[in-house]
Amino acid sequence: MTNNLLVCARPRAGAESDFAQWPPRLQKALLSFGGALSCEFWPPAPPDQEEWVGALRFESVDALRRWRTSETYRSLIAEVAPLVEGGRVTQLTGGAATEFYVQNSATEVIVTELKAGKEAEYRDWANRMDKLEGTFPGFRGSYTQPPDPGGTVWTTLLRFDTVEKLNAWLNSPQRAALLKESEDLVDHVVVQHVDTSFPGWVPPDPVTGQSPPNWKTAMLVTLMLFPVVALELKFLTPRLLAVLNPALATIIGNAISVGLVTWPLMPLVAIKAFGWWLYPDGLPRWIRFAGPASVLLGYAIEVAIFWRVL
Repeated sequence: MTNNLLVCARPRAGAESDFAQWPPRLQKALLSFGGALSCEFWPPAPPDQEEWVGALRFESVDALRRWRTSETYRSLIAEVAPLVEGGRVTQLTGGAATEFYVQNSATEVIVTELKAGKEAEYRDWANRMDKLEGTFPGFRGSYTQPPDPGGTVWTTLLRFDTVEKLNAWLNSPQRAALLKESEDLVDHVVVQHVDTSFPGWVPPDPVTGQSPPNWKTAMLVTLMLFPVVALELKFLTPRLLAVLNPALATIIGNAISVGLVTWPLMPLVAIKAFGWWLYPDGLPRWIRFAGPASVLLGYAIEVAIFWRVL
């Protein structure tokens, strides 16, 4: 059993509008429940999909079990039953839930802050954007969470079946034209493009919202990680191994090295020093080759420093 739960339901004809109010209530209840990590819902993506799909993640199997047996969850399922076909809400765990995450990993999270008094116009614009998204290959659905009463921040989850198809939509002239129309409605937008193997170590481009290629991130992580591991091998590991079991000593060393790379080395050293290479928009193509060359030079310097130390 995994820590994921899928909730699938097909609204009855005529009950679609009422059903659409239920996922936000489930999300709010879940995210205030101890042990829950996230909750995402996607409406149907015609013509292939007729069901809403909710993906709920928990920090442990025990937390998942507590949620499924809670009175809050039972009440929510009972509440929505009259709105769905057959009164049935499908709940999947284990391999089916894991497969959903593996096959549906191209996701963009968009946080939008509106200008005052533009809510109605933004709703109309968002509906047109959603319809246009649905015409692109690989579209798996989107979900827009309106702000709390009095708020101005909207959150949108957009999902495609592959990163390539998501990027095709993000870079399309049709999307660019609609984004141009929204300039008078939106005050600020933050985009999190979730398609990197190194989430948290390298943020997406603040302009395009796209993450740098994984090979660039891997090169920088290696550059930052090597001296930390080398120093551990020389000074820390021999002392830990002298008093601790090797397995315990190794995991302590790993925790220290990963922690130092996560902060401060990646954000304060690597990204500041190589930001021009990670996000090269506007730079001449020939200058971009200086990035890999600089990292390779860094490798050589590090190896030379530790050549006689280790």
